[in-house]
Amino acid sequence: MSWIRERLLPALAVALAAGLLASAPGCHEPLQAPEAAAHPDDLTPRRGGVLHLATIDDIRSLDPAAVLGGTEAQLDPLIYAGLVDIAADGSLAPDLAESWDVSADGLVYRFVLRRGARFHDDSEVTAADVKRSLERALHPSTPDPYASFYESLAGYADYVAGKAPHLAGVEITGPYEVTFRLDHPDATFPKLLALLPARLVCPGAGERYDESFVACGAGPFKMTPGGWERGRQLTLVRHEGYFRPGLPYLDGMNMIFSMPALTQRFKLESGALDVVSELSGPDATGFRADARWASSRAVEPFRQVWGEAMNVETPPFDNVEVRRAVAAALDREQWAKLKPGLLRPTGQLLPPTIEGFRADLPGQVYDPAAARAHMVKAGLAGGWPKPIPYLIVKQDINELTAQLLAEELAPLGLHLDIRLASYPTFMARTHARGHAAISHQGWQQDYPDASDFFEPLFSRAAISDTDSNNMSFFVDDRLETLMTRAHREISPEVRRALYDEAGSIVVDRAPWAFAFDVSSLRVWQPYVRGLRSHAQYQYPIATVWLDRDPREGKLALGFGREERAGFGLTSGSGSAR
Repeated sequence: MSWIRERLLPALAVALAAGLLASAPGCHEPLQAPEAAAHPDDLTPRRGGVLHLATIDDIRSLDPAAVLGGTEAQLDPLIYAGLVDIAADGSLAPDLAESWDVSADGLVYRFVLRRGARFHDDSEVTAADVKRSLERALHPSTPDPYASFYESLAGYADYVAGKAPHLAGVEITGPYEVTFRLDHPDATFPKLLALLPARLVCPGAGERYDESFVACGAGPFKMTPGGWERGRQLTLVRHEGYFRPGLPYLDGMNMIFSMPALTQRFKLESGALDVVSELSGPDATGFRADARWASSRAVEPFRQVWGEAMNVETPPFDNVEVRRAVAAALDREQWAKLKPGLLRPTGQLLPPTIEGFRADLPGQVYDPAAARAHMVKAGLAGGWPKPIPYLIVKQDINELTAQLLAEELAPLGLHLDIRLASYPTFMARTHARGHAAISHQGWQQDYPDASDFFEPLFSRAAISDTDSNNMSFFVDDRLETLMTRAHREISPEVRRALYDEAGSIVVDRAPWAFAFDVSSLRVWQPYVRGLRSHAQYQYPIATVWLDRDPREGKLALGFGREERAGFGLTSGSGSAR
């Protein structure tokens, strides 16, 4: 962990707020022309080739029962399949289940599985695997931050308390039929079966979570021996037994971790990377202005919210007036200038793509005078006497927002002691009780529903001593009541009213100072075909194919010739006909 001296912050923050980011190295480098598809007029998918990706982040786990979010949550759907999945338009679609029905009272769901679907170890997927996988994920010994989402299942409370050996509400009613019984109606339940904890793991994973588990599911791609080089890269190859005939088209994918955004840009231009979506503000502006890349770029929907999570158990943020002061001190319009068009200033929890979002809902607003008044009410007119440790991740936009935040809080007497940390360290400390007073955090939907923002971030059930989704450790009895009622309510109109009131509570009590909603600019080489925007996933690559002249660029970054031969990988010049 390294340190940034506080005395440097004002000058840096002023520079950022003044829009001087464009002077960063590489920002004025002209873009190279994209590499054309080898057969641009032929829409027939071609099998073969390896898709090369990168991220500024790292990952801690590939076990669907223990994923906190971020890049892990985007990679795991490539490895694991569930009964259902979220389709590109956000609707619920069959996956390993070929059909399902629901009882008139909404308490019984019966799913019929596809026959012949196979795991990566070639064993057949059966109803027993559904029950085993979900019980493994929800067992009290599993560090699953999403376990409480499934509380409507009959027998859930006894199972997570260790009072019952199995989940009573999950019944194997045939070799390829599984039935779920609920204690009460749950408007979110079908969507919950698309989440990672409900994804099926190979029989070799056993009945209990084990950190030594090697990723193995029934998704379109599978792990190979040594495929995950921790801290460096992940390599996946095609699952030849995937239940969707002919898919995936790719031989495999390779993702490099901890790659700076500027490096990603240059590697995209050279053809060493095929797709990027973590561009700096100036580079994103450059790609959007370059007509040569017009058909190979897309702005993704706003489905993430970011802000400053304040730990209500840790001084000075145990005082609601201090939290309100921070919320009023954020100049969100200035923050959004860090990535014009890709950051949307917000003072509320829900992004505009989520049902229940209301543009007219009163939110937190920038008001320096009100911020000072809140500090007076807190009895801290002279500020907080100690520097406040503040972790950031290198190569992340948080490096920039931290400077702005420090500049805006300093007049209130709140002085940040900014410290650089690795991504795993940042995640471990900011999600653990008593380790971070304030931190820059974000939340991206697990499924398109307001409950997926309120419950993981602000419910009592989402609090744990480690790996806590509720990073502010905030609990409000009225909010708990509203979230519970909304979760069980079937009427969309009634749910919206309940979430309106819930939203007003988190705006006022300010466990988070909401800052901006996030979109991203995805840019790809034209030889990457079949890439489409998706309501849920950043890497919907099961239907992606490469149409690249094998003489161009580097064919298989992350795959040596011997490895490619061993996996039976091809160059990407074949056809799926």
